[in-house]
Amino acid sequence: MEGVVAYIEDEGGEIKLTFDDVSCRDGENPSTWNKEFLFTSASFDRDAISSLSLSKEQFAEIGENLIIRLLALNGKIQ
Repeated sequence: MEGVVAYIEDEGGEIKLTFDDVSCRDGENPSTWNKEFLFTSASFDRDAISSLSLSKEQFAEIGENLIIRLLALNGKIQ
């Protein structure tokens, strides 16, 4: 199985959102995932992201990146 892990890091006045590609060798017991590659990262103003004040376009871009990557990793993009 292939997937994406998202995590944040505090970088002073910004929050860095990172998506990494991960894989799981045991599809029957998906409790252990291994990092494969960095997919993408973006930094956002700490106050804006913490108060959920990003624009609709920014939130849409985050979600779009996640869905596109999951589909690509699993061979589902046509």
